[in-house]
Amino acid sequence: MKQQHAAHYRPDIDGLRSLAIVPILLLHCGVTSLRGGFIGVDIFFVISGYLITGIIVRELDQETFSLTQFYRRRIVRILPALAVMAAFTLLAGCLILLPNPLRDLGQSAAAVSVFASNIYFFATGDYFAQASELKPLIHTWSLAVEEQFYLFYPLLLLALRRLDRRRLIVILCCIGLLSFAIGGWLAAYQATAGYFLLPARIWELVLGALISLGFFPRLAHGFIRSALCLLAIAGILVCAVVTGSGWPFPVPFALPPTAAAAFLLAYAPGTSAAKLLSARIPRAIGLISYSLYLWHRPIVALYLAGRSYTLGWQDSLLLLMLSGIAATASYWLVEQPAQKRWRSGTGLKPHLSAAIGIVVWAAAGLAIAANADRIRHLPPKVSFVASYLGFEASPAGRRQFGTDRCFVIPTGKNYDPSCMTAAIDRPNVLLVGDSHAAQLSDALRQAMPNAHILQATAAGCRPLLSGQGLRRCRAIVDAAFHTTDSTKIGTVILAGRWFDADAEPLAQTVRFLKGRGFKVLIVGPVVEYDADVPEILARAMLAGDPGRILALRTIERERLDHKLAPIVKASGARYVSYLPIECPANRCRLFTATGAPLHMDQSHVTPELAQQMAQSIALANQR
Repeated sequence: MKQQHAAHYRPDIDGLRSLAIVPILLLHCGVTSLRGGFIGVDIFFVISGYLITGIIVRELDQETFSLTQFYRRRIVRILPALAVMAAFTLLAGCLILLPNPLRDLGQSAAAVSVFASNIYFFATGDYFAQASELKPLIHTWSLAVEEQFYLFYPLLLLALRRLDRRRLIVILCCIGLLSFAIGGWLAAYQATAGYFLLPARIWELVLGALISLGFFPRLAHGFIRSALCLLAIAGILVCAVVTGSGWPFPVPFALPPTAAAAFLLAYAPGTSAAKLLSARIPRAIGLISYSLYLWHRPIVALYLAGRSYTLGWQDSLLLLMLSGIAATASYWLVEQPAQKRWRSGTGLKPHLSAAIGIVVWAAAGLAIAANADRIRHLPPKVSFVASYLGFEASPAGRRQFGTDRCFVIPTGKNYDPSCMTAAIDRPNVLLVGDSHAAQLSDALRQAMPNAHILQATAAGCRPLLSGQGLRRCRAIVDAAFHTTDSTKIGTVILAGRWFDADAEPLAQTVRFLKGRGFKVLIVGPVVEYDADVPEILARAMLAGDPGRILALRTIERERLDHKLAPIVKASGARYVSYLPIECPANRCRLFTATGAPLHMDQSHVTPELAQQMAQSIALANQR
């Protein structure tokens, strides 16, 4: 495994860290033009694989490598700043958050303490999950991925220390290719798992490792290296602007930014790109990049609690300033003192302290989760409204949507084919669409007791012939359109979270279904708000002004309703609108007759409104 290692400090790597953290920071602080800012995490993975491999292999070559020393360095590098951030976030959460979000925060903090937050957010997240912007510790998933990797990676290198460099590279290439293949499969069938879990991310860390081992060919010509590295910087910036959150990720669309980072790590020294990255400001940002990453997300999440999700430029500036102050303080008061005091040495005190701290940390998080209703005690009426945060995950919510049987979510079970089996003793009605269709399924069964409701619904797949979505959900919608028997099914109901661009594809879909002999009924767009309704409504009730939530209503949905209605009717389908039910005479109701909110999040409706809508659909179907 003998090779040459660059043991000296490379200031351009700090500059590369700044190139990774700045898009993340700007995106989360409201600069939505950087919609692909999240690629910075992937760049951090490549940097980490490069640096850690260099350290381990160099020490193995010198026969000075120690597992206890390796984990001591990881503990000192990661835990102190992370623990301080988590403690602050838990304390602030107890003061700011409503009970359900506070409960989630406590549970996620416990998962963070044992570096399992990626597993926690995968297991608890779904199509409806509280917006990630409101989860103060969601960003720790990437730290969990890294630390899980470093549990086995040093052991692998230790076991392979007798191999020459070429064979080690071959083995790591095979591991990386296997991880990339797993990521590709998950991108098609289980996108959430591909994003959060280690198997689909290993290849990014291995890419950095391969650079450290000299896998990339040497380029002697300085001009070529400079040009390549400048193109790599430009490529990272372009990816931060154009990459979409709905694109398959990390495979294949994390490949361009990670490849660009790899080129910079391999070829930047001595080039104009290295001078650019080594400038004072990029270096300064890079030095505090870990603390910036730690602190910006809880600051943003806690700031957004009870506010519109849309941030103005003043909000963005304030959040950037607060994140910078917190990160600078963390770097100088926590990171640096911890490194100076505990990084060197041979004892196990840091390991024991970390173990004790993790137990206390996890216990505190679980205790807060168990006592969230006591910590944030609310008046009964407000508590009832706030309890609808996360309603979709409750037994009543799952029944409303038919979740994990007739409604498929990315983290859920496979679709039950019997949901599309027609009855022979009564009329059949087929409901097709995404979650905005599924939310009506149980209510339709109550409103149309003499009919058999077939349900073909999948998260993220609008019911269009040319619609997009994960392969698994598209298969369900396509089967509903192409394999169902029009002699057994009378009416097809299409509902979805429609967009302006859907108007003509929707008309084409209606004409196709009409051509197959179906009667078609279209459900218009749901009334939406620029925040989770139970959250904002509960806080407005505490302030004595429930009506202020109306200022957050998304007017564009009403305009879309008016646009779609004539197009749908011209194509030969019936059209049912939410507006006359929820917002008669343009005055939107806020509560059901029982005092519940009409929505469980930004748009999905609670059972009572679903029942009222289902009755309107039943009446329209009789005409």
